[in-house]
Order: sequence, then structure tokens, then C-alpha cells
Amino acid sequence: MRLSRIEIENFKAIGATQVIDLKPITLLFGPNSAGKSTILQSLHYLREVLERRNADPDQTIAGGLIDLGGFATLVHGHDLGRTIVIKVVIDSVDGHGAERLPLNSGASLTAAEFENLPLRYLVGENTDLKDYAVVQSIGVSLSISWSDLLAGPYVSAITVMMDDDEVATLTSPAQAGQAILSKINFSHHLFRRFRDADEPMEPEEELSPYPLADEILDLSRQMSRNNEVQLHDYRVGVETILGALPDLSRPMASDLRDPEVEKFELENRTPRVRGLNALLDELIVGPLRLVRDYLSAMTYVGPLREIPSRKYRPRLSPDESRWAQGLAAWDLLYTDPSGKLLEEVNAWLGGEERLKTGYRLEKFQFKEVPVPSRLHQLFERGLSEDDLGELQELYATLGGRTEIALRDFEKGIIVAPSDVGVGISQMIPVIVGCLRGRQGILAIEQPELHVHPAIQVGLGDLFIQAVQTRESIVGAGKTLLVETHSEHIMLRLLRRIRETTENEVPPGAVGLSPEDLSVIYVESSDDGVRFRPLRVDPEGEFIDRWPKGFFEERAEELF
Repeated sequence: MRLSRIEIENFKAIGATQVIDLKPITLLFGPNSAGKSTILQSLHYLREVLERRNADPDQTIAGGLIDLGGFATLVHGHDLGRTIVIKVVIDSVDGHGAERLPLNSGASLTAAEFENLPLRYLVGENTDLKDYAVVQSIGVSLSISWSDLLAGPYVSAITVMMDDDEVATLTSPAQAGQAILSKINFSHHLFRRFRDADEPMEPEEELSPYPLADEILDLSRQMSRNNEVQLHDYRVGVETILGALPDLSRPMASDLRDPEVEKFELENRTPRVRGLNALLDELIVGPLRLVRDYLSAMTYVGPLREIPSRKYRPRLSPDESRWAQGLAAWDLLYTDPSGKLLEEVNAWLGGEERLKTGYRLEKFQFKEVPVPSRLHQLFERGLSEDDLGELQELYATLGGRTEIALRDFEKGIIVAPSDVGVGISQMIPVIVGCLRGRQGILAIEQPELHVHPAIQVGLGDLFIQAVQTRESIVGAGKTLLVETHSEHIMLRLLRRIRETTENEVPPGAVGLSPEDLSVIYVESSDDGVRFRPLRVDPEGEFIDRWPKGFFEERAEELF
């Protein structure tokens, strides 16, 4: 799965809706304070809302220097009358076609209940049924508004999309218990009636490849209680916890009632209604859970990475917020039991056709002798032959520690990370983030910080490897969002595109397609921030002109 599009409205410096199409590698360029971080911050904000139900965050789960400052700071122009809208679209990709999106609802039906209902889950992973639909993409749009009644923000609307077509919308006023599901798109292909291949079709009909039955359509007509009510006016009351936001930890509860059954049967909820509730949960809450989980797996490497101190102690409990300052990368290197990650990092640090830093990481194990202790006393008075047995026993009880240091190839010495240039320590979290076997978003700010241009071009190749989907590559399937000022990183990516087109990719390097690279220039205007995509052709040349004043300094100085 990959994040393919973000739409933002009334968020920070963005006023009118801005659409940002993302590729496996997306580079964000622009002047300082132009708004390059807005995209990353919008994702952090969306994660706060979905994961922690917090529409008014300051410090985020991601940690680091990110302080969103709350809704009043985030809303465009600090105008509480505006509504922040953030929409994300996630595509399913596996390099060979569609991949099933696991929209698990958490609610399950027995096989007998499904036999009595012409219904299917979108993805039947929590049933034994094998008939399921394949969804190419899902999208969710959240609207966050200010409420004077609550004296704070709340989620006023949520729209769910599948395959670029809206499914339904959840809306709610500031008052609790008033949320409704409306604008149900009964013409969506997922609601089309399932038909056997040999069933005759009218010429204007199209056989849908998505086998969802029309039970919800039939029952909705009955539940309208008034045959004159149009389907697009049909509404369902639902339980929510933050305005229109449902409780993502439990199946969605609604007030669906089957008018064909007696009142006393409603207490046990008929299989028909249970099935419809499960289907609505899968259709509406499933995409919200998927986006929440996808954003929860995001790795954020901030612009200022800490240098590990001498006698550094890794954090044993996972803490994603440590990625922001880079220390989580060192935690992984210290605690990696197989040592494979360390080998991969060293291959990039010292590789002749890679970063060529002249250093490699080495792990050392130490035994520590407490002072005072029996073992310390033995050494103090001097060891004799009779002490060997006791010495061996005491040694076995000693605690130990691990230390990772850098070997300088040129000088042949071992040095601590704090003893070398800052650039090496700044690169380690970037390298580890790219190589570790975790898919999802990898957001990096200023990867080139304190790094020599000759090494910056190598980072371009590292980014290419990170987004590959081949199993032989460690960092398969990532989506990179890179905020940078580095012309050198971009030039290496353009070169690999040109070499790929000409079938001249050097041995050991990985090629790149122009469809895998997005270069976005962020600029300020009187109407707010604008995100200008700069297209690249198969020859590695820009189709669109760069805005005046960027990367022109070199030409001005030379000519």
C-alpha cells in the first residue's frame, strides 16, 4: 500500500484546497518558511485525530520538534470560523497489479448467517468465505471544525471513498449522539447486484467484478417508511465518540431496524440487520482503521538528529517518537539480534559505489566489574593460582554492555560517534530508516544536513533502494516524503531515470522510472501556500520550468 494523494484545505498557510499527488519518492523543495513541512504536519495531525481522538494537539506522537500548537494555531488565518479538511488516498500496489486491502471490521458473522444473506465483506479475512471484492484504492476525508459549545474542535464530517468514488458521509453537530450516516452512494459499483456469468444482461448494463449483493439497497427502501423518500436522502444514525468520528476499536453501531420483523425480535437483532451493520462497518469504519494503522506505521526522521553519547544505552522498549531525533535508529542497531541490519548499514556507509564515507560501524561487548565487589577485591590484592576457580565463577555473573563505534578506514582506528564529524551521525538515522524492513511512510527532513555533496548523491541511490518492491531489497515498499534543499540528491535521481531509459544503469545500482518520482516546489502567494509539481520526462529532464530564484544561484555566481 502506498499513500498516493493528499488534499488539504484551511490548514496553516494553506487556504483554498491544495492537491498533492505523491509518488514512491516525493521531494519537497522551496524557500525557508515557505510551508514545506505543512504536508508532514497535516499527516501528523490526521494521525492524532484517528489514533488518539485528539483534534486539538500540541506535542504529537511523532515527537521531536513537532509542536502543532492546537487547532487555533493550525486553522488557516487563525480563523475559528473555518473548517480544516484533510483527505488522503491510499493505493494498493504490489508491483504486478491490485493488492487486497485488509479492511477488517472486527465484527464477524457465522457462515450460516452469510448463507441466509446475499452479502459479502469487501475482504473476507475474518470469515471462511472466499468471495470477496478487490478495492484498488481507499480514501478518507476528515473535516475538523471549532465549536463554541465545546470550547474546542471536533470532527464535523467524514467522507469515505473507494476506487475514487464516494461511498457515504458521516456528519455530526457538536452535540453528542447526533451523528448520522448519509449521502450513501447506492450507485457505487460495490453495491451493484451480483450476477452469475450466464445470467442475461441488458445492453446498457455492465457486469460488475465486485460481488456485493443489493440487500442493503432493498432493505434501505423498506426502512425509509415512505416510498417517496429518495435513496440519496436516506440516513442511518450511528454511534460516535468525537463528533462524526466512530470508535475505531469496536464495530460500528447503528440504529438499523428491519421493518419486516416483529418488535420483540429487534432486541436480538436479526441476521439480516447484523449483516448490514457488519457491511456498513466494513465499508465506512474499515477505511478509517486502515488509514489510522497506515499512519501509525509512519516513520518520521526530524531535521536535527542527536549524536549518541559515550556509553550510550539503547531504549529497550520501542518508542517511535525517538525517530524524530534519530536515536531510535541507534536503538535498532544495538538490539538487532541477527546483525543483518548492521551489515546493510555498513554496506552503504563504506561501499565504493554507495556513500563512500570511509567509516563502518562495529559492535563491541564489554564486561563490567562493580566497585566494590568480591571480584574487584581479588584483583586489588593480586591473583593467585588458587583464585582461578572463584574467578571463573565470579566472571560468569558479571553484567555486560554493548557499544557501537566507528572504524576509520584511512587511519585504522576506532572512534566514538561523538568523535567524528557531525555529518556521519546525521546520516545514520536516514540510512537505518531506509533499510529497516518496515513499509509505509518514511518522512525525512533535511537528510543532507552536514553531509558533503559527494555523499549526498549517494543518498539518492539509497532512496531508490528504499522504495523498491522486490523481496530481495531490505526496505521494500516504502513511500518517501523528503523535505530537502539538496540539488545533489535530485541530480542523482534524474541521472538514474535517464540511465534506466537508455538501459545504462551501472552494475550494483537500481534504476528509477519517472512515474516513481515526484518533485514538488512549495511557494508562498497572496492566497496562501501553493504546491507546484515539476514533471520529469524519461530522459531525466524537467518538463516544467523551475520557479525563478531556485537553484539559479550557481549560474549567477559562475556567469
